Amino acid sequence: MISIIDKEKCCGCNACGDICNQHAITFHLDREGFWYPRVDPNLCTNCGMCERTCPQLVKYDQKHYHLQTPRVFAAYSKDEDIRMDSTSGGIHSMLALNIYKKQGYVGGAIYNSDHTVSQTISYDKELLSQIRSSKYLQSNAEGIYRHIQSLLKQDKLVFFCGTPCQIKALHLFLRKDYENLITCDFVCRGVNSPKVFLSYMKMLEKEFKSTATNIKFKAKDEGWHNFSMRVKFANGKEYCKNRWQDLFFIGYLQNGVFTRPSCFACRFKGFPRTSDITLADFWGIENIDPSMDQDKGTSLVMINSPKGMKLFESIKEQIEWKEFSYEEALKENPAIENSLNRPDTNREIFFNDIDKLPYYKVAQKYFVQQSTKESILKRIKLKLGYMYYMAQKFKKGIKPLHYSYSDIKTFKFINLSSDQVVRAFDYPFQNYKYSLVQIDKGAQLVLNSKFEMGVKQVEMSRIETRILLENNSKMIVNGLFRMYAGSYIRVIESGTLIIHGGFINENVQIICGDTIEIGKDCTIGRDVVIRSYDAHKIIKEEYQISESIHIGEHVWIGQGATILKGVTIGNGAIIAAGAIVTRDVPAHAIVAGIPAKIVETNVNWE
Repeated sequence: MISIIDKEKCCGCNACGDICNQHAITFHLDREGFWYPRVDPNLCTNCGMCERTCPQLVKYDQKHYHLQTPRVFAAYSKDEDIRMDSTSGGIHSMLALNIYKKQGYVGGAIYNSDHTVSQTISYDKELLSQIRSSKYLQSNAEGIYRHIQSLLKQDKLVFFCGTPCQIKALHLFLRKDYENLITCDFVCRGVNSPKVFLSYMKMLEKEFKSTATNIKFKAKDEGWHNFSMRVKFANGKEYCKNRWQDLFFIGYLQNGVFTRPSCFACRFKGFPRTSDITLADFWGIENIDPSMDQDKGTSLVMINSPKGMKLFESIKEQIEWKEFSYEEALKENPAIENSLNRPDTNREIFFNDIDKLPYYKVAQKYFVQQSTKESILKRIKLKLGYMYYMAQKFKKGIKPLHYSYSDIKTFKFINLSSDQVVRAFDYPFQNYKYSLVQIDKGAQLVLNSKFEMGVKQVEMSRIETRILLENNSKMIVNGLFRMYAGSYIRVIESGTLIIHGGFINENVQIICGDTIEIGKDCTIGRDVVIRSYDAHKIIKEEYQISESIHIGEHVWIGQGATILKGVTIGNGAIIAAGAIVTRDVPAHAIVAGIPAKIVETNVNWE
């Protein structure tokens, strides 16, 4: 029978309640807001299953299917939206999307409407945006172990992410290995009191006179290194303060008084681990390999089993990744092996004050004054590190330019000095020699992703690559885009060119009047012309000199093809070499000829 005498011996995983077939175990909140099991002696049969399922009491047998040492990677998603919306590099979301493609179930923590956190599992990928990102609160897992077991017995593929103690509890609950289960934990610094967080949220809702509708721990409004707490409210207002200013972050990161007692003596640190994959922020990656840090989030990925490695291999084409050693990862990520230090603050008095005072007064009393000096020193260190990082990025960026003055000037103009360039992160633009960019009055270049211009197949080639953005025009890059040497992009006055990624090969011309939109993962061959503007006007009723062009995702346009105004090309289509496209092209069709006609349908390519 489970009996909690020392609260440091209970991690609140809820597994004992799920394993009890007599429903003899319920969970009750203590004055700190943490739940602990309580056994009804009238229902308990003393079967001992609760004790055999407790991750604090049972040493889990690391079987042959786990690695003796982890394989360690720094990685981030190529999907900029996912990366920016994630806590670190978006790797969890990429793994989850792979599971959804196989009709599998994904589990993790979500916020409830009352600002508490609980575990859920579903095949609905619309929930991924809620599961994504860290919550930093104790999550209620009641019922989740039974639900996962039921799915596994139905041969459903399950990918479940939780705290290390929850993952160990799950494996103890199941009592056997399931090939269709993949588990993921994270480097946990400690879970915090839901009661304290509710006091904090009550303070914000009172200040903004509205109910909070969206909470984002570690939003990247000021970058990944200087992450922020962002809360949106029903009245349209928004709160956003960085880690050095937000009163909850200050209490958690610089004090720790409201972290669960068991987290100060965590038994789930180090390696080997129970999970197949462990995720975290790769803090310090800017010192190990600056190329893997754009201040947008980089994940630390530890692969703990062959099963985890197989899943990670399946997403490598959708991510940027490099392998490192476990020792390199450990340097600035001590929470991998070490528990949170116990604070000097008197918990008894602190939680008395939480019951009586508004959160901001408690924070002023216990956190703010004692953290000011430490905060200033850390911010100075962060600033110096950032300056070094910027210098290294600049040095690396100009290396391919062979110290050509005009090309370095272009590199600096786009990456640093022009107020007509909108940059989602530091140094998004990489030009190569003989790349010319002209941005006229009122025009704008929006770089939400990396843009490489003038890429050469023959390194010493002197062929020019050109971009002209005329008055009040706009070019938007939303995914990694490579523009090969000799190509020419011209956006006519007031036109808009939107590129979601992929590349254009040598000598491509894109002449954009009105709007041209090119979807993700498009391959555009040599000498292709994409033109939504006629240049000369035909004197004719209802004639339009410009009409938009829309090119879907994963479209292959062969050498010498021409795409003319007013055309929409569906996802996965193939345009044959030399074709002139004057009409819409269905998805997954091949068109060829002059004018282009459908020659095959239901085609896929890679």
